[in-house]
Parts: sequence; structure tokens; C-alpha cells
Amino acid sequence: MRWKIIIVNSAIWIVLGLLAAVLMTERLDDVLANRVQRKSDAERAVRSANIQVELEGLRLERWLAARTAEEGVVDVFASGTPQARAENASLQAKRLRDAAAQDAATSGVSIPIVLFLDARGVVIARNDSSQMRGEDLARAYPSLVAALSSGQTSSQVWLNRQRSEQLLVSCAPVRGETGEVLGALVAGTPLNDERLGAISQATSGLGLAVAVARAGAGVELIAATEAGVGSSSFVAASERGLLGQATAALSAGKAFFEDDAAVYAAEPLSGYDAAGVMLLAAASQSLVPSVPGLLWPILGVVVLGILLGAAGAALLGNYLAEPIAQLEEGLLSIINGRRNLRFDIEHPDLGGLAFRINSLLNALMGVPETDADGRTSQPPGARYREAEGP
Repeated sequence: MRWKIIIVNSAIWIVLGLLAAVLMTERLDDVLANRVQRKSDAERAVRSANIQVELEGLRLERWLAARTAEEGVVDVFASGTPQARAENASLQAKRLRDAAAQDAATSGVSIPIVLFLDARGVVIARNDSSQMRGEDLARAYPSLVAALSSGQTSSQVWLNRQRSEQLLVSCAPVRGETGEVLGALVAGTPLNDERLGAISQATSGLGLAVAVARAGAGVELIAATEAGVGSSSFVAASERGLLGQATAALSAGKAFFEDDAAVYAAEPLSGYDAAGVMLLAAASQSLVPSVPGLLWPILGVVVLGILLGAAGAALLGNYLAEPIAQLEEGLLSIINGRRNLRFDIEHPDLGGLAFRINSLLNALMGVPETDADGRTSQPPGARYREAEGP
């Protein structure tokens, strides 16, 4: 009996597992093969990330513009000797960096560096360090000259291997009493994997990367997130030369390309003076590695169901098989001559059957039944049947 129960239960689990696998495979076809959807996801991701980066730059520009009107900032340019001016600028830069960390408009972005520049783009001082004093940043970053000349706030990308700088910076001009530009206040934020990871988490959750097209040197990967497809996919795409296709975004405004791992979308970095800098997003070709890989859990559940069904069938079989075996052996003994044998089986389901068999044997063999006190019990009408005779 137990084997029949095990076979039936196992067959049910196998049928249900196969049905679930077929239905899941059919439903996942679009998820695995819908590249149009993946392309749309990558496009939305790069657009939302670009907006987020631009918004962070605008917020920092406005915050810096508001700080340039403060008396302490203007006084930096009125200090007497260059040494006094540098010391004052360093103190004010540290104060502004600490204030930015407390301000709700800028606290979401790490600002490791705050600079004071003179009207020529030369560094007066920075926060927490005497380094960079007297450096001609206008020579390293010509876009600063245009920013100082315009007298408008702006945001730029500073990428310089020799200077080990990889920053998104915002600057605001500092004006004198007559409106002339005295210099600029600059705040730099890191352009690294962690920054892109935070932007990805705040927008789409897909993988993001920043790359720059360098003249004669192709496209260089600057930073990439670990989220989404992971930085390894961007690195692999870069090594295979796929990122070179992103340069089409510099003229067309957007570009798409793909490999076996992901679908990529690229756009020029907006809101920043950043020649050749692009923002990329990658959507995995599939939300799951493969259908067989996804179906393994179903197979595991089916196997577990068969094992549990077998265990349950064994327990149920033992529960019913033992008293049935006792009844079968006892009846065989009675047939073989043991007329006084009766069944003493206490069982919630088969105990009543054993009692009825005992009663039937007593009736067939003319043995009166007795109750617990040993008194003979007869069925109703027995005296009437005895009076009439057989």
C-alpha cells in the first residue's frame, strides 16, 4: 500500500513541476528576449542619471553664488599680503566646506575640496591644506578662463591624470563693490564609482559609467558602478572597443550599442562644460541568467515534494498496513481452526472494524457476547426468536 501511495504522490509532484516549468518558461520569453524593452530601460536610466547629475551641479552653483555675497568671502580678496590672503582663504574654505555638509541643499553630495581663485584662475588657497597655493588652474583647465570672463556660475568636469584629479566642480564668481570679478569660489565633488553608485540608487538602479573621448586615444572609462550589470561589464565593453560606439552620442545626442551581457545607452554629460565626457547606462540583456538556471529551484521543490510525499506515504502506510495485516493473519488463523481467536485492535480508524468482525465471529459460532462486567448481552428480540424455535 505504501508504495502505491508513494508512486501516486510522486507522479502528482512531477506533473505539477513540469507544468510550472512550462508555464514559467512561456511567461519569461519576453523577459529573456525583449531587447527593445532593455534598450528603453537603458535610455531611461541614462536620462534620469544625467538629470540627477545636472541637478546636483545647479544646486551647488546656487549655493556657492549665495556664499559669494558673504562678508568673510569678499574679505579674502581684500587681505593685504599674499600670505595673509592665503591664510584667510584657507579658513574661509574650511568654513564653507563644513557649512555645505550641514546644508540640506548640498549635504547629499560629498564636497572634499573648496578653492579660492583669483581673477586669473590662480589658486589662493584651499581647505585643510596648503597644497595648490599659487597653482595656475586656468592653464590646466582652460574652461575656467571662460567662466571667469563671463562672470556667471558654471559647472565643469576636471579630468587630469598628471594632477590626479577626477572631479565635478561648480564655481561662482566673487565680485567687488563696483561689480568687477575679483576671483571665484570653487567646490569640487568626486567623480568616482561611489558617486555613480549613489546616483544609480537614487534613479534607476541600473549600472552607470562615465567615459571620455580623448583625441587620438579612443574612449577611456573613468568610473563605473558596481550595481546593475557591474563595472566588469563596462570594463569588458571598453576592452573590446565597444565604448568607441558611444562617441556617436557626442554629435547625435544619444547612442545605443550592445554585447552579450548588456544593452548600453550613452549621452553627453549635460549641465557641465565637459568636452568629450559621456554618461552611460547598461541594462542586462536578461533579468535572469538563463531559463534552466531559473528552473533549478522548481526542480528542487519537486524533489523535496517527492521526498516529503514518500515520508508521509510511509507513515500513512504503516498506520493502516499494520492493523490490516493483523486482521488478515487473524482471519487466516480462524480459518485454520483457531475458533476462539478474537481481535484486540485499538485503532482510531480500524478499531471499529475489528469489533464488528469479533461480533460477527461470535454470532456465527454461537458464542454469547458479554459486557465489561461479564454479563451476557443479547440483541433485542432474542427471547422472541428462541420461543418460536429455529
